[in-house]
Amino acid sequence: MTVSLDTPLTQFPGVGAVRAGKLSKLGLEKAGDLLLRYPRDYEDRRQMYSIRQAPLGTRVCISAMAAEHPRLSRIRKGLELVQLKAVDQTGVLHLTFFNQSYVQRALQAGEEYIFFGTVEEQGRRRTMTNPIFERADRPNVTGRIMPIYHLTAGISNHLLASLTQQALPCAGSLPETLPAGLRQHYQLAELEFALRNIHFPQDEETLDLARRRLTFEELFYLSVGLTLLKDRRG
Repeated sequence: MTVSLDTPLTQFPGVGAVRAGKLSKLGLEKAGDLLLRYPRDYEDRRQMYSIRQAPLGTRVCISAMAAEHPRLSRIRKGLELVQLKAVDQTGVLHLTFFNQSYVQRALQAGEEYIFFGTVEEQGRRRTMTNPIFERADRPNVTGRIMPIYHLTAGISNHLLASLTQQALPCAGSLPETLPAGLRQHYQLAELEFALRNIHFPQDEETLDLARRRLTFEELFYLSVGLTLLKDRRG
């Protein structure tokens, strides 16, 4: 799908009328809106741990192989469990997914995955509940710094990050708002670079460059606006 700044979010895969209404509550109706709604925080998913070395009680990435086919259990009406074991050279990780029956089809025994979630210990068993996962050879939301957005009911961070990622190709269509001479004088990044790296920074340095550019722009135009208002009153 070719995306432009004016592409309605209803044209994005997985966004129907209901989701579009919830996104509208966040002020998001078209692709360009996604680019201008900056993350509130970031989650560093770059470091990989083995099952045994992973710290407890904090969200981490673990690369491991699905050791068996996921087992689906219907405990009662409205409650389904999918369980399986993942293994690496250091141990076994017991995985549990609540009300995510699609996992039974999504995970294949013998394949390598990256699981992102909180590791807990029950006796000698290491466990993880409802982790994010993806194929180890196709990383997209692991092995990188991920944006964390302000959300509303029914809209997950995973969905918002995915939509923003799809909108990024049109970042270059937004007009540059700071004169080249001003950017050069203050050593500020171009708008397209800043937008790409405020959402999906390559590292801390590119995130700092993006923040510096966007913060300067906000304060610059605030100062200009206040000056114009003062002149009119004078």
